[in-house]
Amino acid sequence: MHNVFPSRTLAACGAKGPSGYTPGAPPRAPPAGGAMTKIRNADMPEPLPGAAAPFPNAGLVGRADARARLLTPALLLEWEPLEANLARMQAHADHAGVALRPHAKAHKCPELARLQLRHGAVGVCVATPGEAAVFAAAGCSDILLTSTIGTRQAFERVADLATWIRTLTVVFDHPACVEGLAQALARRQASVRALVDLDLGGHRSGVADPRAARDLAEKIARYPCFELVGVQAYAHHLSHCRVKAERERQMQVVGAKIHQTLAALGPLLPPRPVVTGASTGAFLQELALGVYTELQCGSYVFMDAEYDLVDADGSGTPMFGTSLFVLTAVISANHPGQATTDAGEKRFVSKLGTRPVIVRGAQAGASYLPSSDEHGTVTLPAGGRLAVGDLLEVQVPHCDPTVNLYDCIHVMRGDALQAIWPIAARGA
Repeated sequence: MHNVFPSRTLAACGAKGPSGYTPGAPPRAPPAGGAMTKIRNADMPEPLPGAAAPFPNAGLVGRADARARLLTPALLLEWEPLEANLARMQAHADHAGVALRPHAKAHKCPELARLQLRHGAVGVCVATPGEAAVFAAAGCSDILLTSTIGTRQAFERVADLATWIRTLTVVFDHPACVEGLAQALARRQASVRALVDLDLGGHRSGVADPRAARDLAEKIARYPCFELVGVQAYAHHLSHCRVKAERERQMQVVGAKIHQTLAALGPLLPPRPVVTGASTGAFLQELALGVYTELQCGSYVFMDAEYDLVDADGSGTPMFGTSLFVLTAVISANHPGQATTDAGEKRFVSKLGTRPVIVRGAQAGASYLPSSDEHGTVTLPAGGRLAVGDLLEVQVPHCDPTVNLYDCIHVMRGDALQAIWPIAARGA
């Protein structure tokens, strides 16, 4: 397991700050007239000792008692449930005879992608060209961009990526996007694999019917820079459908749409076309259709409070264990039955209105509410007490966007901090 990575500075990435300022470049003269003219470089304080360290908790890596010493709020990743989740999802894919291409938007972390590949994944999915660039730079050579793109700037960036990613696959749902990317690829003499994106009922993106799918496939086939290999069939509207029977009923409609589309595309596709999709909450029902060749599940690595409410297999309990938590500290406890922590709305994201769940550090029955930007409110049961400095571990409501709020993940084995992994695709 790797330890702390050096931080990726803006200058190292070639990025620019406000008004085109490049970090590391000599400061420009301030504008004339205005209050800002009073500020001089000499007035700036010297940096604090240790301020240049990659991450605040870097000095705790390898310590057996690190958990109680971490600066909070901190994003924790428990190694044992993570390993179990990785192995279990790969086993499901292997047993079904399909490929696993996990969605890296869930973790945005190259180290986690490497673990997934070591367990048997064939590649990764990404949601944006920026994520594709980060994971390609980290060594991922087989990447599926699952979101459609529609601007000239995006076409140019994806075409650039196609020149240095060994296998890049894109999805289309509109002929204008086919033309735009084809022109950008032609200027670079580059090529990509292509999928027709299907709307299976969520109406977010995708072609609406088999006739539109065939028309689009014929358009794609006219360009030598595209290799049409199949369809993307992601039923995102069923990923958090809680009741198994209802999910199964709606999945039959999904399956019929996929079969009808494949029949319409006919000889435009290879003999064994790619059918890629599936989510952590619905993959069992998607596998049962017998049409998928590839799973895109992502959140299974972490799990969260919202996915715990989905009865994936009919057992009434989550199929995967929670591995992701936020460690937060009590910073005020002046009122009976209540305490305030340092993890507020900037540290958690909820898609369905679900609250974070306290799993360690407080009495049973205590609840957590991110009550302002920087603060969380813990409501305690009768007789419950917390003191300033107490630490709580909290399950996040929705893992994917919550991870995007943090710079790094602290990998824990028991109380020991094994490693700190950067969330390198944060914001990408």
